[in-house]
Amino acid sequence: MFNINFSAKIKEAEDHVKQGEKYLKTSLTKWKPDNDSAIEEFDKACTCYRVAEKYEQCRDLSIRLAELQIQKGTTFFAAKSYEQAAQMTQQLKDLATAAKYYDKAGQLYAEGGNIEVKSKKNTGNFLLAGQHDSGILLYERCAPQFQQIDRGISIDFYLKGARLAEQVDKSFQAADLYEKAAMQVIRTGNLQKTTELLETVTNILTTMDRFDRINRVILYRILLKLFNDDSVAGRNIFDQACRDYPTFNQWDESDHIHLLLDAFDQDDKDLISKRCQVSFLPFMFVN
Repeated sequence: MFNINFSAKIKEAEDHVKQGEKYLKTSLTKWKPDNDSAIEEFDKACTCYRVAEKYEQCRDLSIRLAELQIQKGTTFFAAKSYEQAAQMTQQLKDLATAAKYYDKAGQLYAEGGNIEVKSKKNTGNFLLAGQHDSGILLYERCAPQFQQIDRGISIDFYLKGARLAEQVDKSFQAADLYEKAAMQVIRTGNLQKTTELLETVTNILTTMDRFDRINRVILYRILLKLFNDDSVAGRNIFDQACRDYPTFNQWDESDHIHLLLDAFDQDDKDLISKRCQVSFLPFMFVN
């Protein structure tokens, strides 16, 4: 085992902080703080604290750094600083607060994109997409981390990522994130919200002619109706899908769905149980 002494790194961090503080001070001959230089020093200090595993100091300074970057108008880098604050907060096992910092970072990515569109007409769309992409990836990456701790946070992150994706016409990614949100919502028992999200996914995929992905979503929607003891609605979804989506009608598994619907129509519990024991049904739905 290596016995690493981080005292030198901590000292280096403290020196950078002191220098940064000097840049922020004003006097009779210096009317404005030198924010750019302070940002540079604080950024170096954060790196030193992170390497030295001084997570609390790194977190607090990262938030301060982010606020200076917001004042400067560099929201992309402010978002990165909030991400760093969130990571340090996770190390400190304060996951609820970490989620708030991740969310703040996501909001700054979105906000930064809008600012760029207004300020640079020729390249605005590119910058909007670039900043929003960072926000989408952040929410998508972080959402699974909170599934076992607070499913509500996970759902919120998936939905925010999906909405950002829609704003920059990344429809397929939006559909994927809405579907992931739905798969979390169903675990909360909110079948109505799950149904609404899956309908949103269906609508997005339909406008894209992505019929290859629709089959599974239609299956989920039918199963939700069956769980709600509404086999008539389930049958209606099945019949409409067969009419509207050729790939669904031709899908090998549509025969299994049809047989399952027949079992529900007959209200035969043994037959329902038997026909649920097929490999194509998602595990959570079988349960």
